[in-house]
Amino acid sequence: MQESSASVVTRTAVDLRQSSLVRRVAADYAFAYDRLAGFFAGAPTSPAAWRETIARAQNHPRDRRALVDLLAAQQSRRGAPPAARAAVERLADPRAVAVVTGQQAGVFGGPLYTLLKSLTAVRLAERAAAEHGVPVVAVFWIDAEDHDWDEVATTTILDADLQPHRLTVPAPAGAGEMPVASLRLDERLRETIDELRRLLPPTEFTADLLADLERCYAPGVGMADAFGRWLEHCLGDRGLVVFDAADPAAKPLAAGVFRDELLHAGRTSALAAEAGAALEALGYHAQVDRMADHVALFHLEDGRHPIRRHGPLLVAGSAERTPEQLAAVAAAHPERFSPNVLLRPIVQDTLFPTVCYVGGPSELAYLGQLRGV
Repeated sequence: MQESSASVVTRTAVDLRQSSLVRRVAADYAFAYDRLAGFFAGAPTSPAAWRETIARAQNHPRDRRALVDLLAAQQSRRGAPPAARAAVERLADPRAVAVVTGQQAGVFGGPLYTLLKSLTAVRLAERAAAEHGVPVVAVFWIDAEDHDWDEVATTTILDADLQPHRLTVPAPAGAGEMPVASLRLDERLRETIDELRRLLPPTEFTADLLADLERCYAPGVGMADAFGRWLEHCLGDRGLVVFDAADPAAKPLAAGVFRDELLHAGRTSALAAEAGAALEALGYHAQVDRMADHVALFHLEDGRHPIRRHGPLLVAGSAERTPEQLAAVAAAHPERFSPNVLLRPIVQDTLFPTVCYVGGPSELAYLGQLRGV
């Protein structure tokens, strides 16, 4: 009997090296890892490296119960599906580890890239659990403490003729000045959804899709919560755990990291710069430039302010304090602080027993500067 053509699947390999968008560090990470081995914790294709990383994550002390309670509270607020809630409870097991990914909290789920990263994390978690016999949870880190509203306010869709259209949600109060996580969608969102309804080609899925989007992205809902609800709607049944990193209740779990960063102001930036120089010496590029006077933290008070060194003092906004004074503030009020791009992975691995991070080429490049950190 001849096989139906509809059941034939053709797999075509995509060589990242042929894309002008992929820089050499990402291409070599995928195809010539040995050239970059000194900058990363282990080859992703090596079973031995996975075993070592799993053991390291399992043995690192962390307050798993506090993390589980925090995640469960976030899920309850968003109405997460049962499979996602069960995945959170698995993190209480001291053997459990996490495959983490993340992205900004974009309108209507953000770019397709966000969904592809999420699916990759889910599949990697499933595979690692099967191959290594340990509980593995896929985690999505919502990055919503940036104040750049324009970066998350627009999405692109294809109409019935496969023509692209950019849809932009009108800026809510505080946009551009306050972190995205603190912004609430307003009634003008309905205009954008109506435009989406006019542009989407009618299929058997369209009505349900629009109804689900309207349920997740609704006036009065916070932008990070709307994005989290949509991710849980799409992949919560596959066990994806969504984490809102801007939640003030999460900050006490990272207070020690904030304190150390303030007491050793500039050290993180210096270590990242040293690694960047080493990468450049090998013909690669440094993703993050050295900012000698910067601390790898932001201060959250009436907006988000970088913290800089000014002689022996640290400056956040218009206030000057000694490192010890600001470290004491971080210990008492960690919700007033947020990690920058260099410190965020350290906070991530403090909270979660991370064994793998699913990132894009730019993320890969700056992670290559963080091994010393």
